[in-house]
Amino acid sequence: MNILLVEDNPAQAAAVENAMQESGHRISKVNCGDSAMRFLRSNEVDLVMLDWQLRGTTGLEVLQWIRGNLGREQAVLFLTARLSEADIVQALEAGADDYVVKPFRADELAARAGALLHRTTRNENTAKAVSVGSYILDRGRRTVSLHDTPVELTAKEFDMAAYLFANVGRVVSRDLFAKLVWGRELDITSRTVDTHIYRLRRKLFLHPDNGVCLSTVYTHGYRLDEVALTTATSDAFARQGFGKTVELAARCSNGSGSSRVR
Repeated sequence: MNILLVEDNPAQAAAVENAMQESGHRISKVNCGDSAMRFLRSNEVDLVMLDWQLRGTTGLEVLQWIRGNLGREQAVLFLTARLSEADIVQALEAGADDYVVKPFRADELAARAGALLHRTTRNENTAKAVSVGSYILDRGRRTVSLHDTPVELTAKEFDMAAYLFANVGRVVSRDLFAKLVWGRELDITSRTVDTHIYRLRRKLFLHPDNGVCLSTVYTHGYRLDEVALTTATSDAFARQGFGKTVELAARCSNGSGSSRVR
């Protein structure tokens, strides 16, 4: 099976390779987060062993990109010197499968990696499709459908949609969108992210009568929430017509749906 090691310290990378030398798995190495994302876009990987402190894009941001764009097909093991409970909780809540603190014990690391790879093998046929509201987003086929009707998106629009749908209820910052979708930081005055969000909202009709609400979070970014509709509410939408639906969508995204991070 294929392992990607993301580690910027050559000595640490060599130590991990030595610990895994008898496993028989293929190990590829990169030394920064941006290189990791490029590698994952074009190579099949079963396990990512990920340091937190990396040049440029952090390990946590790489993890968020993996879960937003690739789903849970790859197991992710954090291998880092950060040992506070808050760091461990943050990584696990972001989607890490395991967390090992440096300095690590070689046999334990190999055993933990082996357990994750075994789990990946058992779950390799797990569906790649995510269902939210009236939408189905398939990361493998890179398609989105609304009420079973395909919606055509550009590559970057799909990447943004995939990340939002994988992080329902969480705020996604403009800076993080820029790093994960464009691969770089954008100028503070740039409206590129906002423009793509605007197009995505219109193409996918991201509003409550389709079971979601895309909100602008003041000074931070965007949050996609799943909302439940009662039968009465659905009937009301039908009576009000499309114009009222658009009006409600505007309130969700710019008015009553706007919120602040407290």
